[in-house]
Amino acid sequence: MVVETNSDPGINQGTIFRPADLGGDAKYPIFVWGQGGCSRDGLANQAAMAEIASHGYFVVADGTPENSEPNREIGGGGDVLLAYVDWVIAENEKPCSAYYHHIETTKVAANGFSCGGLMAAGTAADPRMTTWGHTSSGTFSPDQAFYNSIHTPVLIVTGTADSLGANVNGARDFESIAARGDIPVMMFAKVGADHGGDLWDRNGGQFTQVNLAWLNWWLKGDESATGKGMLVGASCRFCTDRNWQVSSANLP
Repeated sequence: MVVETNSDPGINQGTIFRPADLGGDAKYPIFVWGQGGCSRDGLANQAAMAEIASHGYFVVADGTPENSEPNREIGGGGDVLLAYVDWVIAENEKPCSAYYHHIETTKVAANGFSCGGLMAAGTAADPRMTTWGHTSSGTFSPDQAFYNSIHTPVLIVTGTADSLGANVNGARDFESIAARGDIPVMMFAKVGADHGGDLWDRNGGQFTQVNLAWLNWWLKGDESATGKGMLVGASCRFCTDRNWQVSSANLP
């Protein structure tokens, strides 16, 4: 797994996490991530991003390594994440690029922690998105226009003891999206977990395991125990763990 930056416009505000070996016929889905507090430190969730990249994803986390510039404004940033998507897709078509024809440009996902989750929500209406979600995040009040703009499956991960109230916001989003009746949506709430849960644990903790399994399901079509099977079904890992509360609606 490689962590790198690039000075090109469109990517110079982000940090790339990717598999080290880009040889062969493998193509890697795109995953963009917004940081907690809308921080511009691209390494703020490096354990989680490295874990996802190591499973065959081209990850761009907002911010550059240990950047101390002022945080982005709350409620914005979707355009920043989409600019990263633009850049990666363009690089895939450049023969001079190290990423030439190694990106699966039809499989794109966004997520983010806390304020970064609102950045991810800002990508929801983009037609290129395959799925998106938020982690310890959620809208501050009901927004039906936003809910109506969603066209892809949605993942919500939170903790039941979130001291900033993200579990309440996440639950509101879940219920509002579920009520549409046509958008697959799941919510995983870790019992007793505070804001961010175990994102900073080794390999990004269980929060990242849920996010990764969701990506494997929707971006790679993985229905085994490393994808859908980890999240859905009577014997799925998280469904049978009493430390997690799992809600779902409109699943295929």
